[in-house]
Formats: sequence, C-alpha cells, structure tokens
Amino acid sequence: MLSKEKIIEELKNLGTMPPEIIFYESIDSTNTRAKEWAKQNPDNHSPIVFIANEQTAGRGRRGRSFVSEGGAGIYISILTYPEESGADATATTARAAVTLAKATESLSDCDIKIKWVNDLYLGGKKLAGILTEGEMDKDGKIAYQVVGMGINVYKKAISDEISDIATSIEGETGIGIDRSKLAAAIIKYHLNYKGDFYTEYKSRSFIIGKRVTVMKLSESYEAKVVDIDSDFSLIIERDGKQERLFTGEISIKI
Repeated sequence: MLSKEKIIEELKNLGTMPPEIIFYESIDSTNTRAKEWAKQNPDNHSPIVFIANEQTAGRGRRGRSFVSEGGAGIYISILTYPEESGADATATTARAAVTLAKATESLSDCDIKIKWVNDLYLGGKKLAGILTEGEMDKDGKIAYQVVGMGINVYKKAISDEISDIATSIEGETGIGIDRSKLAAAIIKYHLNYKGDFYTEYKSRSFIIGKRVTVMKLSESYEAKVVDIDSDFSLIIERDGKQERLFTGEISIKI
C-alpha cells in the first residue's frame, strides 16, 4: 500500500530528510492541489510533495486527461521555489524526466527512454508523463513551480484500449515495485540529483534523426529531428531550414 508514513520511512532509509508530504487517498489532481496550496501560502519557500493513490481528474499537456487508476501507479506533484529569474518549463520538465527515469531504474531492471519533452518510454510504449506548471511574480521571478509526474507501476494501470501505446513497469519487467519505495526514490532524485542533466537527457532520447509531426496550437507540420540543444530545445529541419522548438508536441512518423 502507498502511504505517507511508508514514504517517510523509505526516505529515511535512503538517507534523505523527508520534505513536507501531503497525501490523498483520492483527489482530482495533485497539480491542481499544489497550485492552490502555493497561492494560499505565499510566504512558504520550502518544497512540498503532493501525492495521491488515485486521481479523478489527472491532467496531461494540452489539456488532455491522464488516466490515474487507484492502486495502479504513482501520481505525484512536487512544489518548489526556483531561485533563478525567468521560467523555463521545458528545461524543468526535461530535468524531471531524467530524475524520474533514474529513480525508476534504481528499483527495476529496465532501460527507460525519453520522448521530447515530457514522456518516458519503456519497451517502445509510454510509461510516464510529466506536466510542469507555475506562476511568475510581478518582478519576473518564478513565484513557484509545480512538476507533476504520473507513472504506470502495475499492469492494471493499462486498459485494453491503450495497451498498444502504453505500458507499466510490471508489464515490461515482471517486477511489482513497492510504490512507497518508488515514491521515495522519485522525491530523493528530484530534490537532490546534481548530475549532468543535458547529457543524460540526450542519451535517453530516441527521436534524433527521426521524421516527426510537429503539433502547435495553431498548426502542424512534418519535420526531421536534428538534435537536442543544451537548453533542451529541439532542433528540427523543415523545408531545408533548421529551427528550434521550445514548446509544442511531436509524434513520430511510422
């Protein structure tokens, strides 16, 4: 069972001081609760973790829903207060993808890949998604930032309708990971990992050299992925010219 007490115990076993944790048996969205809490407590500057056994209105990018069945995955949002001025959701999301992958691999024998910018893949199927949200203050500094992560842990997280495009840790490895241990590892890596995020992120990418469809709010078009820059923007080639993407979404052409 996933529980606040067990997560705290596992964090201590990992030698990590537990941050404040707010646990829900069932909630609409941990990101929604984290943003609401940040607005209601403007004087707080310490990281806070919001985690649920089940979400009834989990959200992904571009307003999509994120299936969050009870007892099947981990649905976690980490509220932080970055010190740098200017908000860079792309870089924050990329760093979260790296730490989520490493935390998962620390407890299972798997090789996780990343699809720019926010999806983790295992065995060629989607394993996890990340949604970064936040607000700026009047001085242009980040008032707060929320990184929401949803990862499919057990087979029951995957319905027949999505089994051709999504997977779980258990489904790919046969390992039934203790969710409290995984939650503790995610918190530890997210708050403390200091590695080379760019090199790690790029080494996990499987889209470089691929033909993709780029989707933005007002248009979609085909392009070839050339590289990922050090600021985590995507370098693509379109009609013989290179350009960089900081926002948007891609799908790989078959």
